[in-house]
Amino acid sequence: MVSGIGTADKARMLRARLDFLITTLPVTTWINPSWAALSVLPFTGLVPTFGVIAPWRLLLAVGLHVFNSIIAVWLSKEYRRDHSNDKAWLGNLTAFQGLVSVSWGLFAWLLWANDNPVNHVLVVVVIVAILWVYAFSRGTHLGVLLAATTPTALLTIARFHYHPSEIAWPLTMIVAVTYLYSVAFAHISRLRYDAMLRTKFANDDLAVELRSARDEALKKRFEAEAANASKTTFLANMSHELRTPLNAILGFSDLIGNERLGPVGTARYKEYANDINSSGSHLLSLINDILDIAKIESGKMELEPRQLNPRTVIEQALLVVIARAREKEQLLKVEIEEDSTGLVADERALKQIVINLASNAVKFTPSGGKILVSGLRLADGGYEIRVEDNGPGIPADLLDTVFVPFNQIDNRYSRQAGGTGLGLSLVRGLTNLQGGRAWIESDAGAGVKAFVYFPPTLPCTVVDADKELLRA
Repeated sequence: MVSGIGTADKARMLRARLDFLITTLPVTTWINPSWAALSVLPFTGLVPTFGVIAPWRLLLAVGLHVFNSIIAVWLSKEYRRDHSNDKAWLGNLTAFQGLVSVSWGLFAWLLWANDNPVNHVLVVVVIVAILWVYAFSRGTHLGVLLAATTPTALLTIARFHYHPSEIAWPLTMIVAVTYLYSVAFAHISRLRYDAMLRTKFANDDLAVELRSARDEALKKRFEAEAANASKTTFLANMSHELRTPLNAILGFSDLIGNERLGPVGTARYKEYANDINSSGSHLLSLINDILDIAKIESGKMELEPRQLNPRTVIEQALLVVIARAREKEQLLKVEIEEDSTGLVADERALKQIVINLASNAVKFTPSGGKILVSGLRLADGGYEIRVEDNGPGIPADLLDTVFVPFNQIDNRYSRQAGGTGLGLSLVRGLTNLQGGRAWIESDAGAGVKAFVYFPPTLPCTVVDADKELLRA
């Protein structure tokens, strides 16, 4: 066994050695009898120089290995049936290898011809070959190796000296040296095999950990997707439920504020009604934004892309924000290329994109500031809309966060300017759904440049590919 490793690793290494040794048994079932049969041929009288051995001795030499092959087949089947007891199987394999080794040792006795040095040399050649074969095939476990080689070496050396000849001692040295070298070689191979096993076990453990981590990550992902789907469904349902009473609030407050059914009697009531209407309109706008985000995340946003005249659509969209720009005495300039026609987009989505970008520019640009909305066709056939302002700008390291829903870069300034942090999320979502992209270039104190790019043609499938575009 290998020192310096835990009990669990020792058990795993023992099992690996047993598995390897068992895989050699099917080979043993045919190679040992065939090797024995080939080895006895020179002693049958075909080559008289090697001596003529009695047929019964030749048959016994081969028969021993046929018997061992039957045991090998039985062991192999039993191991496949039940190999839970590693120590018991180690004992079985050690005993089996001892039996095979004794058979090869008796091989030297059965084929021995007294006073025939040529015979003795051929017997030694066969035994030496067997010792090296087992050094390669049984070297993974020291006990099994010694059981496979020691009886063979000892019985062969005993045969040399039972009826000694003039070359008995040289032959003894050859077998003894071969035995020692084979054991030493097997020891070196075993150390390498152990190192390979430890590396394999480490890789297996790492693979298990990686699979476990992957499974856990998938589980968390599914849980997150389920939670997000529930959130999206909740937002959509709540937004829908909230819009119904809000429409009633807006309608009745408008009636009161504009005294459509007659005077309210007190001027302050009229003022309050207008405040209710204004606040309700703001809340309805927020709910509509939340509903749109929910639709985008769930992949249920329906788009109807078609050829549009960008100048017409952009100018119509800017009518929503131009009054606010005038209140802040801002210069709102529009520059659309005269020949820039044929923009492929959804009209409602395009208007919402322009309104959100322009509203942000108006909202965060100080009074008297300048805002430029431009549109131009690019060399690749796509279309780019740009909204620039000379406001306070955004730090470069925070540009990616502005597209996160409900995120606001500077809470103090955002509270002062108003807003919920949904506008840019909708811009990116609606743009991505149409196969385009939206980004911002800015730095602190350098104003903001917001870009939206639309490709020349709308992709065939755009909704499912961008279900998670607002989670980045």
